[in-house]
Amino acid sequence: MNIQRVMANLIVHLKQFSREKSTIFFVLAFPILLMLLFGFIFQDTGSSVGALYIQNIDGGAHSQMLVGAFNGTGVFDVTMVDNTTDANNYFSDNKLDVLIVIPAGYSDSINMKLANQSLPQSNLTILYDQSSTYAQTKISIVSSVIDGMNKGLSGSVDYIGIEMQGQQSDQFKFIDFFAPGIIAMSVMSSSLFGTVGMNTELRQKGILRKLATTPLTRAEWLISNILYQMAMAMLSTACILGVGMGFFGLKPHINIFMFMFILLCVFSFAGIGMLITRFVKEAESAQAAAQAVMFPMMFLSGTFFQMEMMPGFLQTIARFLPLYYVNEGLRASMISLDNSVILESALVIGAFGILVFVLGVLLTSWKDE
Repeated sequence: MNIQRVMANLIVHLKQFSREKSTIFFVLAFPILLMLLFGFIFQDTGSSVGALYIQNIDGGAHSQMLVGAFNGTGVFDVTMVDNTTDANNYFSDNKLDVLIVIPAGYSDSINMKLANQSLPQSNLTILYDQSSTYAQTKISIVSSVIDGMNKGLSGSVDYIGIEMQGQQSDQFKFIDFFAPGIIAMSVMSSSLFGTVGMNTELRQKGILRKLATTPLTRAEWLISNILYQMAMAMLSTACILGVGMGFFGLKPHINIFMFMFILLCVFSFAGIGMLITRFVKEAESAQAAAQAVMFPMMFLSGTFFQMEMMPGFLQTIARFLPLYYVNEGLRASMISLDNSVILESALVIGAFGILVFVLGVLLTSWKDE
């Protein structure tokens, strides 16, 4: 392999990039505009799930402790409902998703239960909208808080762990969720459309076939193209992080895992681009096919909003999309440092990226008809 030929081809691509205003816009300006637009709109938004309505009919010490526990998570905006109001009517009239009713005698029953373990437990009433994804998310958090209260009453130290988890959730703001998604989207679009545009242009101009008569090997050509896509990905990532850190106080963890997911994203979508241009010859049709791949993936993979906001069947579909694992991997490596998510996402997107890239290489020919 001749490194000089690889670098010469890379320089050609970089010069071509500097002359194409539309490419510069979509690689640099477009993600920066998205960061600024959504960042200023949601800059004061944390990870709060939303309002939690509670009707405390009991009013005793244990019920006040429970309300305090929900407030202390930092996840809910707790709103108290008047004790004289009918809970069912209030729930339906105000179109709530979750309403917790603490019944009269709740604190007394807790005290009696502590004195005599054989007595029945005191039950809360939770009214919820079965069709709401928000309700399911809130109930899951409510169950965790109640479980923590139970363990705390029994003397278990696990309650502290749950309280800390709630505080950790409140550290993350919208920009922490949004920035990795914009990076993934930007790398996906530049790799996919860059590969599709380059291959179709070279084929239509007859350059692709003529490359077979030059000293440049197909391996050298592919390596230079991947280096070019990586350069574009790094440039775009640097701009996005610069805007996030400069304007919105983003504090990402810059580590090897972040670069690994960017590299895997480049390989995955460059491979998809090679597959598209192998079977779709015309430039206009290839661009349309690339858009058909990109746009559903962009909106279904949790790029702009949390997956929990989508219906269950769409969440299932999202887990079959490669961009989902790039999003999850970047957020885990840059923000939450969740090693289990990093490992799972890396294995999935790594296997997918290697598969499609190898297929793209095998099917790419310099002697196309």
